[in-house]
Amino acid sequence: MVRPFFRNIRLLILSLIILLAWGYASFQALPRQEDPTLVSRVAVVTTVFPGASAERVEALVTEVLESEIAELEAVETLTSTSRIGFSSVVVELQDSIKDAEPIWSRVRDQMADAALQFPPEALSPELKSAETRAYALIAALTWDQESEANYAILRRYGEALEISMRAVPGTEEVENFGIPDEEINVEISAPDLASVGLNAQQLAQQVSQSDAKVTAGQLRNPNENLAIEVDSELNSLEQIRQIPIRSGDGQFARLADVAQVTRGIRDPVTDLAIVNGKPAIALGILMSSGQRIDVWAEAARQQLEAFGTQLPGGISLDIIFDQSEYVEARLSTLIVNLLFGGGTGDAGHVRGHGLALVTGSGYSLAANGLCSLGPDEPHGNSHSSDVGDGADYRLGAAN
Repeated sequence: MVRPFFRNIRLLILSLIILLAWGYASFQALPRQEDPTLVSRVAVVTTVFPGASAERVEALVTEVLESEIAELEAVETLTSTSRIGFSSVVVELQDSIKDAEPIWSRVRDQMADAALQFPPEALSPELKSAETRAYALIAALTWDQESEANYAILRRYGEALEISMRAVPGTEEVENFGIPDEEINVEISAPDLASVGLNAQQLAQQVSQSDAKVTAGQLRNPNENLAIEVDSELNSLEQIRQIPIRSGDGQFARLADVAQVTRGIRDPVTDLAIVNGKPAIALGILMSSGQRIDVWAEAARQQLEAFGTQLPGGISLDIIFDQSEYVEARLSTLIVNLLFGGGTGDAGHVRGHGLALVTGSGYSLAANGLCSLGPDEPHGNSHSSDVGDGADYRLGAAN
């Protein structure tokens, strides 16, 4: 049955074309990324208990959390640490878990149940799962001027760049690094404050009471239970400057009359990023699983280039890490190995016939491409894995 197939040159050439076309189409649709997509099976539950000793934290917070979370069958181990004012519980799921998100949702439900048993002074527990993927691209906004870095300007452009990069198709997450926290400073003028008959503590108390952050009441009925808040939250410098201050004799003045209100970066700064010895803000960008990193990276670079044209002088935008370069290099090595393996593998079977060498090598290349790049999900394998490991596996399967 095989011999008539090889004697029919037209049928052979048609089969080769179909196999090569299938392999090429599979290669173009193949998801590509440097690192495999792993399931995050480890998370940390943290709880703050201000002023409590380690023994109280252990008895009133940590043990309660462990008791509630241990009820879940998917939990493999719990490792806890209790310190003064702080509790930490590491939750590790069983290796058989393939989709961890539903499990973490149930863990959060158990945390909510545990929080009902906490003392009033303890804060709500927080869960943070361990990130198991690397950023596909890292960019940096750098302050190139000789003057001291203006982090307020860098912060605004960093937040704008974050929004811009989220719009790139295939982007899963964008995270900023090196953005210091902002704060609003109220600098008191001692003579002006004395003129209204107040001290610094009294003034701070009046300012604090003007910033409504607590509920003013509740609305309850058979269908719903709503918290009511006063719409007077301070969210601008002008609102703060206009806060009424009651003086010692019962008269009223504005906060701006006795103090200077400014916005600035918290000193000392909370986070710093240094790129090439210069102050900067870095952005780590995660690509969604199942994407072609070369196509995604090209769109991301175009977005960065367009954003860079909007930057003022003295601020530069650079790419400091691009994962697609490593993936393209590995794929190039994979193709060379396929060509080399296909050609040399059939050369030994040639018996002095020129046509046999050409058709044999072509058939081997098509078969190699088919075995290496064609769909193999029915066999339980996934293409969206590490490029290097995938290359080794597929070459072995083809040979």
